[in-house]
Amino acid sequence: MNWEFMGDLQKIFTLLDELEVQTSKRDYPIIWEKVHATSCAQIGRMLAEKRGINVEQAALACALHDMGRWISGRQYEHAPKGEGPVRSFLAEKEDMAEVKDQIVQAVINHSKKDEVGTPLEEIVKDADVLDCHWHGEDIMKPFHMARLKTALEDLGIPYPY
Repeated sequence: MNWEFMGDLQKIFTLLDELEVQTSKRDYPIIWEKVHATSCAQIGRMLAEKRGINVEQAALACALHDMGRWISGRQYEHAPKGEGPVRSFLAEKEDMAEVKDQIVQAVINHSKKDEVGTPLEEIVKDADVLDCHWHGEDIMKPFHMARLKTALEDLGIPYPY
């Protein structure tokens, strides 16, 4: 059990609880944000292990990727809005000094599903699409569908369409 990551999830859940009280109008309910952060982290671990990327860094980047939406309550431009809050969240992690910027960039760029980024960015993008798909969201944008198809095939799962 990775207790450090469990501590990070506890901080995330506490933050989300506080934000739920502060922001009444949200595009997504806080329960979704908690579920999505947790399940994206686990999908990110699996993808990172398969692709030879640091599993813990991938899990944390995936868990934090929607922080801009958590803070604003809105989907619009949430990825770049996550930069400051994610930097603040990571500030105390002295053991991750060299990868903080990589995590921040993965958060900022995770909505650019039609672009190819760093290996960590690709894990965050793929985990996001896979998680939304597995929770029943209709993946409609062509570049999201293409990413979903590739990610599923990478995992040996047939594309359903």
